[in-house]
Amino acid sequence: MWKCAEWLGWLGWAGWWVCLFLGPPSTALWNSVAGLCLVGWVALDHFKLEERAECYGAAADALGEAIAGYEASPDRPESTLTEAYQRACESLRLERIRTAPTWVRERRRQYRLRVLGCISPAVAALAFETAAAYFGWRWVRPGQILAAGLVLLFGGLLKAGRPSTASRILTEAIERYEFESAATESALDEEDRRASEALLGR
Repeated sequence: MWKCAEWLGWLGWAGWWVCLFLGPPSTALWNSVAGLCLVGWVALDHFKLEERAECYGAAADALGEAIAGYEASPDRPESTLTEAYQRACESLRLERIRTAPTWVRERRRQYRLRVLGCISPAVAALAFETAAAYFGWRWVRPGQILAAGLVLLFGGLLKAGRPSTASRILTEAIERYEFESAATESALDEEDRRASEALLGR
C-alpha cells in the first residue's frame, strides 16, 4: 500500500512540473489535475512514503524470518514470535512509549529553523513564479524569476546541508528513544554530540 502511494507521489511530482512548464489553460479540469499533482508531490515528502514502505517491508521480512525459524525448530518457544512482533512494531513507530526530553526537541527545532532560513528565499521566489504563471501576469518574466529561484534554491540547499544533517541525526535519535524500549537517554547525549559535530563540519 505504501509503495503504491509512493509511486503516486512521484507521478504527482512529474505531473506538477509538466503542468508548470506547459502553462495552465483556463479549464477546471486542468486546474484540478495540477492540484492533484501538487498534493501527491507534497504527500510524498510530508508523509515520508518511501521511508514508510521500506519500514513495513523490513518488518515483514523480520517477521517472516521469525516464523520460518519457529516452524523449522520444534524446540523454539512461542515467545520468540511475540518478541519478534514487538520489535517489528517498534521499528514501525506505531505506538510512542515515552516522550523525548525538552532540550533535545528544542535543539532539533533550532536546526530545522536554520534549514528553513536557508531555503526560504528560494521557496518565496518559486512560489511567486508559480503564482505569476497561474494567474498570467504579463508584467512578470517567469523565466528570469524561475532561474533566480533555482539559483537561490541551489545555494540554499548547499547552506542547509549541515543543519539538515544535524536535524536528521536528532530526529532519528528521538524516534528511537520514543518508540524503542531498548533506547536510553545516554544515547540521546551521544547523538546530540554527533549532531553538533555535523553542524561544524567535523
